[in-house]
Amino acid sequence: MRRRGLTVLVLSATAGVLSGCGAFGGTPAAEQACGETVIVDWADGRIDGTYPDPCYKAAMDELPEDVRAYTTAKDDISRALYSHRDLP
Repeated sequence: MRRRGLTVLVLSATAGVLSGCGAFGGTPAAEQACGETVIVDWADGRIDGTYPDPCYKAAMDELPEDVRAYTTAKDDISRALYSHRDLP
């Protein structure tokens, strides 16, 4: 549990620093904000909410490289994106 808290702290700090220096240049502010919401939701080990498709995509784009490399965040967010869609 302690590790999850550290992950949330690191993700929050990283997102704050990157947004402050304009690293999310082309992403509209609303998509960026909802992307960060998805990341925070993921940080406890699962994604409980349902979000618009652009939010999941923004979350995957905003993941810091170390989070991509050492966690299952991208796969988990991608799975959540496709699992909330209605299948024909």
